[in-house]
Parts: sequence; structure tokens; C-alpha cells
Amino acid sequence: MTTSRRTTRPRARASGQRGFTLVELLVAMAAGLIVSLAAFLLSKNATRFFQNEARASASHLAATLGMNRLTADLQRAAYLSSPNILNDPEVCQVPASPVGLRRLAGISILRQGSEFLHATELNQSIANGLHPDSIIIGGSLNSTELFEFRKISDESGDWVVELNPNSSAVQRTLARAQGGGQSLTQIFAPHRFLRIMVRGQEKFLYGVIDQVNVIGNPPTQIDITLRADPGLPTLVGLADCGVTPGGSTGDGGWVNVVSRVRYDIRSLVGKGTAYDPLVAPVTPALTGDNGRTELVRVELDEEDQEIPGTLELIAEYAVDLKFGISTATEGTVPGVTNPQITRFPITAIDNASVYTNAAANDQPGAMPQRVRAVQVRLSTRTRAPDRDVGLPVPVGPDGRRLRFLIPGIAAGANTYGNTAPSGSPPVYARMRTLYADIALPNQAYVPW
Repeated sequence: MTTSRRTTRPRARASGQRGFTLVELLVAMAAGLIVSLAAFLLSKNATRFFQNEARASASHLAATLGMNRLTADLQRAAYLSSPNILNDPEVCQVPASPVGLRRLAGISILRQGSEFLHATELNQSIANGLHPDSIIIGGSLNSTELFEFRKISDESGDWVVELNPNSSAVQRTLARAQGGGQSLTQIFAPHRFLRIMVRGQEKFLYGVIDQVNVIGNPPTQIDITLRADPGLPTLVGLADCGVTPGGSTGDGGWVNVVSRVRYDIRSLVGKGTAYDPLVAPVTPALTGDNGRTELVRVELDEEDQEIPGTLELIAEYAVDLKFGISTATEGTVPGVTNPQITRFPITAIDNASVYTNAAANDQPGAMPQRVRAVQVRLSTRTRAPDRDVGLPVPVGPDGRRLRFLIPGIAAGANTYGNTAPSGSPPVYARMRTLYADIALPNQAYVPW
């Protein structure tokens, strides 16, 4: 008997299946690798683009915030204060000292002032042909209130101004302080000026605050002690303004606080300030963080010195600050008030008329009270360079830069206009520049 050999069903199925060959696997792996590399490169470029645009947006935001803060202070220039204390007919007596009080004015602009004050810290800006100015603004910048006082007393040679604790201004200030606003002790801080208007007199007195004593909660007595220098003018002889010598001026009146602040550009790296963690260098070889600068605001005392603890960072990575002005001159027709407005704009080469007219009030030719508007140009840079700029390097018609060279990143690229060698990382950061033309309403009608 012959037995035929049959293939079992599972074995037949197995022989009918076919796997991938080695060549097919290699082709598939290569194709997958190419797709993965393409996706990686696309993702890397997208990430780099996003980072670059995020830095540019941060730079624009910093410039916007800085311009807004500077604008707000400029609009308060000379508010409840004097546009120029040396020429002000409404000032009872201009004190011989201190220098900070004698320089009280709505504004004063110092040509290349940031460089003058912090030359060694502005190496990056100087390498780019930028020489930032600085500006001092004077006015009632800390409170909009006029505080009523009861009397001014001479206590052991110190003049003490006693506020009325029940006045509306005091009560509003106390209410705002409960909601996070400034308290009386913060407003009447030492080294600020006190402008005094005695009831029945037409001229203002100025003193320097030494301390404020608030008694009780709620207050039952508020005493402001003034510094001995300059003291207060007294009513003697034919004087039509001042305080009663050796006694008490009990007619009362109103007072307000006046302060002077300076805006300039400087470095805060390694200064031991509260901003140290924020400005600490990160990969400085690529970002230039060691030389980064900021727009800052600081309050000045009666001796024209910075008051400790008042430094504020206003705009990060600020690299340039320039000013122009518009001034008013009297008309030529007798008896007709028709002032002529002259504009001195920001130019590529510093306009000397800007810095003469708006100089400190004790400088020859200075007329800060005649300034009716201030033009501001504020520039910031991105945190890291991301551009290679070949010649010709773009420059705006008023001298502003469109790119900012970070010196020290690539050999031979240390001055604006240099091109980095082939293969080196980018050395130019993008800049954001904002302009504003800011009217000074508190000086609009100054006739002198």
C-alpha cells in the first residue's frame, strides 16, 4: 500500500508568507532617517525663529514701558513747583544753598549725560557711536495733593510745619495708603523739598524736609521738620513774604512735596542692588551681558546726589537716549502775547541749541522755563545678537542705529560697521527705537 505524504495546513500557510528583505529594511531605515532629519531641522529653525522674535518682542516691550514712564514724569514737570526757581517771580527768596534746590527747574538736559556720568559702563554704546543724554525732571511727582497746614513754628532753630490731620488731603492719603498707596511718611520723605504757600501771601517759600513725625493712628498730629539749611525767609522790614521770625506763623496755608529725578543709561551688573538677579550675565561670550545697560530713574537730594534706595530699573537693555525740544520766545508786538515756537529736533550731530536752552538753570544761556515740549528717542536692543550686517551699515537720518554691534564676540568686530569673519556667530543685535513728542502743560503759559 502506497501512502501519499501531505503538507499540513499550518505549514502550507507558513510557506505562503513573505517577509522583508535586508535591502528593503535598509531603504526604509534610510528614508525614515531622512524624514526625521528634515523634521528636526524644521523644528530647530522654527525654534530659533521663535526665540529671535521673542527677544525682539521683549526689546519692544522694554522700550514701550520705559517711554511710558518717562512720558508720565515729563508731563508732571514743574507741577506744583517752579519751571526755574532762579528766575521765578513767585518765589519768595531764592536760597543761596543747597545746590540741588537752587537747580530746581521743570527739566534740565545734559548733553551725553549718561556717558558723562557712567563713561566706563557704556563701552558698548560708545563702540556703536551712541552717546546717550540724561535728563532731570523736577515737580510734584509723588503726590497730586495740596496739604493744609495749621502753623509754622520755630523750635530750637528748626522750622516745624504742622499739618491739619483732619484735612481732606490727609484723609484721602490715609485711605489710599490702606489700598497700597504711598503713606504720609513715604510722601514727605527726607531730602525732598517742601513748597509752602502761606495764607494771604502771593509768593512761595521752599525748604528741605528733614523728617516727618506722624503721631497717632489715625493721626492726631503731623509735624514736618525742615533742615536748617536753607531755612525759611522771614518777615522783616518791608518783606511781603516769609514766616514770623522766632515765633509762630499761625495763619496757615498749604504745602506740597517737590522732588527731582534723573533718567540716564547705566550698567547695573555687579552693583549689589536689588536688580542683581535680573541683570546677572548669562553666557556673556555670546550675549554681551557683561556690558549690558539699562534705563534707570533715580531721585536726587538737596545736594544733587542720588538718594540711596531710590534707584529704579525702567527699561532693560536700553542703549541710547536722546532729546530735542520746542521753546517759546516772546512776540515782538508790545502788549500782545504771541509767543513764537521754535523746534530744535534730534539730529545726527547733537543740536547745541537743545543743550543750551534746556541746560541746568545755573548755566549761561539756560532757559528751561521756556521749553514747551520735549522730543524723546529711546532705543533698546535684543538680548542676544542674531544678525550679520555687511557694509553699508544702515543708519537713520537722525543718527539712530538699526543694529547694535556686541563687541568682543568675534575677532575684528568691535566697532559699529565691522563685519564678523566668516564662520563666526552673529555679532549684531536688533534695536527697537521709539519716539515721543511730549508737551509740558505746566510750562505752557510761563511768560518770563
